[in-house]
This record gives sequence, C-alpha cells and structure tokens, in this order.
Amino acid sequence: MKGNQHVSYQLSAISYQLSAISYQLSAISYQLSAISYQLSAKGLWPRYTEQFLPIAYATNGAFE
Repeated sequence: MKGNQHVSYQLSAISYQLSAISYQLSAISYQLSAISYQLSAKGLWPRYTEQFLPIAYATNGAFE
C-alpha cells in the first residue's frame, strides 16, 4: 500500500506542475494577445508581419 501511496503523491505533484505550466502558458498567450492588439491599434501589425512573409512562404514550401 505504501508504494501505491508514493506513486499517488508523485502523480499529484506532476499534475500540480502541469497545472502551473498551463497557467503560465495562458498568461503568455494573454500577453501576446495584448501585444497583437496594441500593434494592430497603432497600425503597426501589417508592417510588422510583412517582413516575415518571405520566411513563411519559404518554410511553407519546404514542408509541402
């Protein structure tokens, strides 16, 4: 029984860590959305993304 309890504690710890990672990723996603909103509000988003279009087309073709 003791071994199973130890495994249960480890799984709980892993679950807690994954929840923390999920929370951090959500926070990062929120921050990126805010940056995107600010760039589009200032009209900078199209100019910002245009510089990456050649890279996007080059890498997209590489995976086809």
